[in-house]
Amino acid sequence: MMKSAQASQPEWLSPLATTSGRIKDEFRYDIWHQSLPAGGTLSTFGGQKGLEMIVAPFAQVLLGVPAYLAHSTGATPDGFGDLPLMLKLRVASANESDGNYLVTFLLSASAPTVARPNGAGQAVLTPTMALGKGWGRFDVQSTLGGNLPTGDTQRLGRQLLWNTTLQYQCGWKLWPEMEMNNTFYLHGKNAGHTQTFLTPGLGFGRVHVAGPVRFSMAGGMQIAVTRFHTYDHRGIMSIRFPF
Repeated sequence: MMKSAQASQPEWLSPLATTSGRIKDEFRYDIWHQSLPAGGTLSTFGGQKGLEMIVAPFAQVLLGVPAYLAHSTGATPDGFGDLPLMLKLRVASANESDGNYLVTFLLSASAPTVARPNGAGQAVLTPTMALGKGWGRFDVQSTLGGNLPTGDTQRLGRQLLWNTTLQYQCGWKLWPEMEMNNTFYLHGKNAGHTQTFLTPGLGFGRVHVAGPVRFSMAGGMQIAVTRFHTYDHRGIMSIRFPF
């Protein structure tokens, strides 16, 4: 089932910040390091990723690993974050020989497994539509979704999320990319603000490790290009083991 599902979709590498619409069997672990407006830095180990598994011909689930948050100052205690979960339902797709595109519906959620401030304190649902189209070695992947907390919306707010990635497959298994990551704050304390990052990155892979296991990785930097931003210069390192 896994081989059939993957054969009917493009072989694009997953972007750094834009969620891939591909369904796959993979373990992914991300590390973030960013500067904060109030000073200090925050390092996040896990990056809201984890084990991704195909459970039906057009469906995948993510059983995430709660991220560990390490603060450079003692004002906020270090600790684990909430539990990330995701369901992907691939609506339409074709591999590079038959059209090179995909359309996927995603429903992400974070379960409030820890107390504030490292946890949100409420469950947050994020319904998202992912679209992608490729032309030869070049592809465009884009997602549009929204953060919808189940409670305490005055504090957490609601946000519209729009991410787009331009990606190219070079030789030597290299995948340079440029992402634009937008957050539109609709409700809450930041209502009316827009936050935009440009994220240049470089991916590598996939290379065979052993049996069905392969390896890929990617790295890049999110750079704020709007006056308003809740963080800046987030370095991202992503390690993936498809199988």
